[in-house]
Amino acid sequence: MQIASLRYFLAVARTGSIAAASAQLNVAASAISRQIANLEAELDCVLFERRPRGMVPSPAGELLAAHAHQTLMRAEQVAAEIQELQGLARGFIRIATSEGFALDLLPNAIAEFHAAHPGIRFEVQMLPPAQVTHVVAAGDADIGITFALAPSSLVAVAYDNAVEMVALSAPDHPLARRPSIQLSDLQAYPIAVPTLDTTARRVFDAACLAEGITIEPTLTANILSALLPFVRRTKGLALMSALSVQTPVRLGELVCIPVRSRASLMRGIQVQVMRDRRLPHAVQAFLRQLVAALPPIEPGGL
Repeated sequence: MQIASLRYFLAVARTGSIAAASAQLNVAASAISRQIANLEAELDCVLFERRPRGMVPSPAGELLAAHAHQTLMRAEQVAAEIQELQGLARGFIRIATSEGFALDLLPNAIAEFHAAHPGIRFEVQMLPPAQVTHVVAAGDADIGITFALAPSSLVAVAYDNAVEMVALSAPDHPLARRPSIQLSDLQAYPIAVPTLDTTARRVFDAACLAEGITIEPTLTANILSALLPFVRRTKGLALMSALSVQTPVRLGELVCIPVRSRASLMRGIQVQVMRDRRLPHAVQAFLRQLVAALPPIEPGGL
């Protein structure tokens, strides 16, 4: 069995369809289908059951999936060890991230690292917070950076802290020059917030409930970047972490206003790695730089 065949097979097993695996791997669906057919012929068994909800591994397929995962992990480890012979001249780093870090902090960290080590390649996938943890635990990402409301035993945590949500405004907004505002001040302005399934929205709604106020959002979006033009072109405010917009705030394009409330507007931040895995040299070096770019952990903090 070839490594490529196992990689294609495992992608289908995880995504549930050849089309989804094709999009994930950027490989033609016909090539994936052909490799799976070759595996089934080689092993003389059916590896997938075709069901209405997608392709599900058969009992034989489940056995092969476990083997494929271990084989690919070993192959990647050997490749990493070979690359380490060249120091930081070459390497490949896979990062899973929540969108809040993908807008600004993570791209800047990658650009800075690339300037010093141009031979290192990166792959970034943006996922919901819980999925970040799962792909790191499965070994499908080397590093995960995510907002987390609860600890997870699935991964090892390289950084654990918390940051407060802020109100984001245009520089000419009536509230922009205030050192801080009350949560109730938001009621007088159009508000843009993430969707209900996000940690930011759950924290924000809980704070409103604690104060007995109702804030009806003008704009709700599952993409944080969609909130920024709304803030820039209206008298509206958006609720998010300041980490998501460090560069436009530094350049004076946007303003972060601290929000005071009875209930905490804090969200946990974690940088996660696979438990009990020895990280390649390049991954370790970037991990150190990424953690250094995050807020320092206060004594007695998380």
